[in-house]
Formats: sequence, structure tokens, C-alpha cells
Amino acid sequence: MKILEILFTLTSGGAERFAVDLSNELSKTNDVVLITLKNDAVDIETRNFYKFDLDKRVKYKNLGLPDGAHFSTEWKIYQAIKQEKPDIVHLHGGRMNVFCFMAITLLHRKIKFFQTIHNDLHNGYDKGLNKFVYTTFGRVKKFHCAALSPKNHEDLRALYPNLDVKCITNGRAKMELTDLYADVKNEMESFRTNKDTKLFVHVARCAKDKNQNLLIDGFNELKKQGRNVSLVIIGMGYDSAEGKKLQAKADNHIHFIGPHKNIADYLACADAFTLSSTFEGMPITLLEACLMGLPLISTPVCGAVDIIQNGKNGILSDDFTLNAYIKALNYAIDNHKNLKEQAVIMAKKSPYTIEICAKKYVDFFKS
Repeated sequence: MKILEILFTLTSGGAERFAVDLSNELSKTNDVVLITLKNDAVDIETRNFYKFDLDKRVKYKNLGLPDGAHFSTEWKIYQAIKQEKPDIVHLHGGRMNVFCFMAITLLHRKIKFFQTIHNDLHNGYDKGLNKFVYTTFGRVKKFHCAALSPKNHEDLRALYPNLDVKCITNGRAKMELTDLYADVKNEMESFRTNKDTKLFVHVARCAKDKNQNLLIDGFNELKKQGRNVSLVIIGMGYDSAEGKKLQAKADNHIHFIGPHKNIADYLACADAFTLSSTFEGMPITLLEACLMGLPLISTPVCGAVDIIQNGKNGILSDDFTLNAYIKALNYAIDNHKNLKEQAVIMAKKSPYTIEICAKKYVDFFKS
């Protein structure tokens, strides 16, 4: 089976990490081509963040397109797909239907089109050309969707009852320590005030939907309460205007260390992982922390409500308010030993592996 994976770039986002892991796993038994749309010679470091994690079995192709959707852009995408002659086209990204609309319209009789929904449905999936594709091609089973979590699946089925939707929870390739681990351990230990400091990690780009204002406010308040905690923030975008505002209001127990690919090294040195998002699909970083046996603390977003079992491997805040988030963080601090023990046990039998995930995709593609 020839599978064409299409996404905008290979930047440091969760969807990009997932697409690379999935492509690598699928390529063990299938012919896999991964196409990125946006010109990867622009902002090279950012747009190629995961490019070199692709297995050599995966054929990589960049279309070098400018930002924005234009008729010429759609034509080039159509030509690229037609030239590859795949059996399956698998799309990633909320507006990908807009960019691939011509290809879907002209090729849906010969090629099966699938899309993975990587975010909350109200983040553009319920309007415009996305909605048109789901209610037309989806209705006649010429376009299919994968939802990343039971909550995501339930919402999608309610919104588009005639769309062919399968719930396939995200998976992650095996988390392994790198030869940088010793240096990372020293770096992480430097962020502790003493041996009793609880060290939290947050891995996410600086973005409105990641709600880092809540994150910073929450840990500033913990400091005022006298809690012995530190927070390490890993990700891109904190050199932006919004990122600088976050850094300016963060107390000195909060550390911004930029993007890193060796996330397993950092998670292995942390005591807990936390998210503060307002919108998610199935957060890859949460899966990574889960597979590393870390207690998980999160706002009650899609994906997190499926991964976190309250009082076992982590804790969900009751809502998105500061008081609720601080309450959840305090619970995690006070009950860390029990949460850690359960998180380690659950990690050993986790269903969130890329092997399990890829098999489900192959079955879906063949159905």
C-alpha cells in the first residue's frame, strides 16, 4: 500500500511529531511518502525541526509553497498527489482541506482521503471548506476522519453524524534517553532549590490555546504560598512579544529553556508534567510524559480527560480558573508519591504506543 502523509511543515508541534512517528512505523510494511507544503528553505531551523527524525525508508518531499491558500497552490498540491499515485492520502492540519480541496474534488474516485483531527473541533473544523468537505464527500464515504480521543470522536460524530469517523488515539514512538542525558540531569538539578523541590515540566509552544498565562500565574501563586516547586518550560515562541510578557511576569523559580528534541532526557529528570491548555486534541507531550511514568496535571481539555485518571496517574483541574488549577497542582504536590507509583505502573501497560496506533490506521485505511 502506498501512503501519502501531508502536512504544512515539520516544526516542533505535536501533530508534526506524530506524523513523523506514524510515517516511520508505517514505512516498515508500506511505501510511505511524507510531503510538506510550506517552503522549508524559509525559517530552516523551525520548519525542519523533525525532518531528520524521518527514517530513510520514508521518502520526503517539500513543495516549497508560499504561505496562504491560492489557486496556484491548490493546483501544485493536486499535481504532486497525482504524480505520486498513492492508494491513501492522509492529511494533518486544520486547514488542510482548504489547501487540498482541488485534489479531493478531482481524485476522490481513485484515491482514499483521510484526515486526522489534531485539535478541538471548534478550532476551524466546524466551518468553511472543512465543513463542506465533511458534509459532502464525507456523506458519500469519499472522505474519512480519525479522531484522536474518545471525547474528540464523540464531538465529531455529534457535529457530522454522516461522516465516516474512527477513534484512533495517538501513539508515540518509544521514549529513549540520549547521550545528552547526563548534561540534562545536571541542568535540571540546577533548577531545584534543594533535594525536596518538586520539579514540574511544561512542554508546549508559546500560544494562546496553550494558556501559559494560567501556567505562570499558577506557579507564581504556589511560590507565594511557600510551596517548594520549580517549573521548566520547553518550547518555541517565547522570544515573541507574548513570550517576553510571560517571562517578565514569571518568578525566578520558572525557567524558560527553549525548544529541545531530546524530551525524554528532560522528562526523566522531572517530578511531574503539567498542561494549562484551553484547546487540545490528544496532546503528544502528555503522551510522552505518560509513557515516561510522570504524574500528569492538566486543565480538563480534550485528550487530557481521556489520559488522566484522577487520583491515579495524575489530576485534572475542576475547570479552567486559576483557583482550580492551583488546587490541582497542590494536590499533585501533596500526593506525589502515590501518583508517581501509579503513573509508573500505568506507563508499563500504556495503549499509547505508535505500534498500536499504526496498526489501527492500516486497518482503517483498508476498511
